[in-house]
Amino acid sequence: MKKIAALLLVSINVELLSGSLLSQTLQLSPSGHNLILHSFFTGPLPNPEFISANKGFLDSLPFDGLAIYLRPNNLSVNVSFDCMSTTPLSYQTITNVLAPINGMQFNHLKQNFALVFGEKPNDVFDDWSVPIQNFANLALATKNAGLMGIFFDTESYYNHWTNYPNDCAYPNKTLQQYYDQTRLRGMQLMQAMVAQFPDIIVLVFHGPYISEPMAPASLFPQWQSSNELKGAFFSGIVEGAGNLATVEDGGELYGYRTYQQFYDSYQWRKYTIQSAGINCAFIPSALRPLWSSRVGIAFGLYNLPFASQNMNPSIMENTVTLALQQADNYVWRYTEQITFLKPPGQGGASQSWIDAITNGK
Repeated sequence: MKKIAALLLVSINVELLSGSLLSQTLQLSPSGHNLILHSFFTGPLPNPEFISANKGFLDSLPFDGLAIYLRPNNLSVNVSFDCMSTTPLSYQTITNVLAPINGMQFNHLKQNFALVFGEKPNDVFDDWSVPIQNFANLALATKNAGLMGIFFDTESYYNHWTNYPNDCAYPNKTLQQYYDQTRLRGMQLMQAMVAQFPDIIVLVFHGPYISEPMAPASLFPQWQSSNELKGAFFSGIVEGAGNLATVEDGGELYGYRTYQQFYDSYQWRKYTIQSAGINCAFIPSALRPLWSSRVGIAFGLYNLPFASQNMNPSIMENTVTLALQQADNYVWRYTEQITFLKPPGQGGASQSWIDAITNGK
């Protein structure tokens, strides 16, 4: 906390010297300090059975929660991958997967989420009744298991569906028609979840910057031409959230290293994207005045170099601090090649990485 306070003081002084209003800087004081571990790529898998069997060690880690992979050890079902698909998942099926941690009490890991991947459903103009019901069942099961909500990775890894017109079944329809229909599907998914879990938290890994052509290249990867519909889907989720649910722009933007980058990214995603100057084609006019109050800004961090930016424990310590300083509620850390799910002496991340996370917080 002393380090964060010191950084805030420095940032305030810098802003004053540059002539900015003090009130603008104070708005970015940390309002949430939740750091979530997302670690499934490099084993072991953080599924409910593993978490239950290793509760004591996991609860000692310098994180506030886990992204939980919803696949049991017997491989009978994969809720994380199938939820978005046309494979029906009953409430009881999902509840059975979550059973090992149902109602489990943690001392530190209190912000736990169900991990879901945005794999290819039907075309947005075709039948979506199965994924909509799947998400309703998932929301109720996560609520009853004591989770906070859903970590929603909308990056399609195997079957893409958000590239217009390449991934679309009806290329005769205009991009705006696909914007509107994709937004509707996002809204329907969120409404189905909210009906079961009114104050659910849904953190979407990529916010609408990934689809907005005016997103500045200095802050955001220029992937818009192959992700045209992801932003509309996110906007629909925001529309369907109501007054109690929380939607987080996850900010899977692993290349930030400086205070200014985190600050500028926050400002653009929170306030600029819905402005008249951008005139975003997939954020409807009625939603724009509500955007900053309905969308939380989060940041994703990565333990490997990214976009020519180096990474090591010392750099990670600083980025953890900067990200937590700027985020509204959540920062999440994705790991590859190392795992925090084992102790250092058993093949887990070294003590230097654990210290970096602890000191960064």
